Amino acid sequence: MQSPFAPAQDLIPEGILLLGAVVCWAAGAVRPTVRLRTLQAISAVTLLAAAVSCLFYLRNLPVGGYTAYSDGLIVDRFALFTIPTLCAFALFTVLAGDAVAERIRPHAGEYHGLVLMATLGGALLVSAREMIAFYVALELLSVSLYVLVGMAKTDPRGSEAGFKYLIFGAASSAVLLYGLALLYGLTGTTVLTEVAQHLGHTTAASALGIALVLVGLSFKLGAVPFHQWVPDVYEGAPAPIAGLIATLSKTAGFAAVARLAVVTFGVSASTWTAVIAALAVASMVYGNVVALAQTRMRRLLAYSSIGQAGFVLMGLLAWRSDQQGVGAALFYLFTYGITLVGAFAAVALVEAAGVGDNIDDYRGLSRRAPAAAAVLALAMVSLVGIPPLVGFFAKLFVFEAAVLAGYAWLLVIAVASTVISAGYYLRVLKVMFVDAPQGEEPTELPPADIPVRVAVVVCALATVALGAAAQPLLALAVGGSGQLIR
Repeated sequence: MQSPFAPAQDLIPEGILLLGAVVCWAAGAVRPTVRLRTLQAISAVTLLAAAVSCLFYLRNLPVGGYTAYSDGLIVDRFALFTIPTLCAFALFTVLAGDAVAERIRPHAGEYHGLVLMATLGGALLVSAREMIAFYVALELLSVSLYVLVGMAKTDPRGSEAGFKYLIFGAASSAVLLYGLALLYGLTGTTVLTEVAQHLGHTTAASALGIALVLVGLSFKLGAVPFHQWVPDVYEGAPAPIAGLIATLSKTAGFAAVARLAVVTFGVSASTWTAVIAALAVASMVYGNVVALAQTRMRRLLAYSSIGQAGFVLMGLLAWRSDQQGVGAALFYLFTYGITLVGAFAAVALVEAAGVGDNIDDYRGLSRRAPAAAAVLALAMVSLVGIPPLVGFFAKLFVFEAAVLAGYAWLLVIAVASTVISAGYYLRVLKVMFVDAPQGEEPTELPPADIPVRVAVVVCALATVALGAAAQPLLALAVGGSGQLIR
């Protein structure tokens, strides 16, 4: 006789995340003055438990994984690599929450619960195998992030950013839904693998549906043309939440695009690769060129993130198993995410000490906050792609995969964009380490709380250490992505 709990075994990580979110909300409702440390501990334990629980699925996991809930979800190595990655980004966001403690204190329970719910939405999104489950997971992720952006109600920039995020998100959802509706009308099924079986050849209607789905999902990646929300949201959101959007949302969005493109749209590769190549070129060129003109740190990181989305999409063009492009893109997202979430934690630390968001406000930061300046410097150098930091290997693997797939012309644009990006990244280093502070003699910033320092230091060390472990980590990513090719 089958255990009544058997169906729940396929959702252990997601169940842990949901339980943690409910506990955080309940703690905040029962005791509005609950200590931030308590909520951080609950969230951290929840995220660690969810990540570790993924390991239990690896034992006796069949090749290609297995489906659950009437083909609505799939448990495979691709999801089991991505979900712990999402949990890691959320964990660093939770630790960095100390830097914005005063802004979120009235709603600390809701804040941590929503961080866990956003992670849950991302986890379900990377496992979705059916259109309805896919859309519900996407909206769970999106709505959680909309609320988190405007969580600090006393900051008008946060409310404006949250509203803009909601409007652009609704527009992208409409485009995505129209594309899914076209595909359902053409195939008569909502199961993504069955859609692939019915798309025997590309027609004008199927090409339109595929293009609309991919363009709608480009919103999550912050890629052109759905990029307009990125600068305002990164500037108005609490710094740790901006880092969460730049990492968790982008990674979950790419995982969804990869699963759809490779598994569902494989027979129409000539259609979606053209769309992806156009998005990659537009994002790389636009993001890096516009970033040169930025005078605010967060907007600079925002346009940099748009450019990084283009580099990630290059990996998807090498989607065949012998090209290893999807694995290279997953490696890129993991290492880029660790670097960027550490950079935003450092920005949160500096802003909490009273430093403004203008890049000129960072003058002489190395003398006022050496640790924060060092972390930002490592992040900038890694994002440029200078060896031996892990950012160099991330770009190297993606570029190599694109060349193997026959996109050497795209490599030329990518290298040119990388050279352009060095201009604004190195400008920040000059401001922090060379320029003298304006006005009076600089004084050291007050020390940060321990959780923020842990997040900053771990991310900085990972940026250096992961470069030495690049090949084993790439092998893990490739092993997970290889199961998509079926």
